[in-house]
Amino acid sequence: MEKLYTIPEAAEELRCSVVTIRRRIKSGELKSFRNGKKYLITQSQLDDFLTGGTKNNQSDTAEFMPVEKDTAQLMQGKSTPLPDSWTKTRKE
Repeated sequence: MEKLYTIPEAAEELRCSVVTIRRRIKSGELKSFRNGKKYLITQSQLDDFLTGGTKNNQSDTAEFMPVEKDTAQLMQGKSTPLPDSWTKTRKE
């Protein structure tokens, strides 16, 4: 039978925090299953996570999200003007 890890055990095995393991499960990066109220992670699921998930037919190439025009300009050193409401000073 394959070894099962609870979230704290998986965190210890991967040398990270329990919060990190929970985030990875929630995002789908780390596969797990529930047994009652506990999440359990198998050894093979941990191995898949550590190797980048290639055993589960996931692509080895990174996926890129489209960048909005303003963000792209900022990344190139071009700035967009701030709204007037942000730049006005308060009159006393």
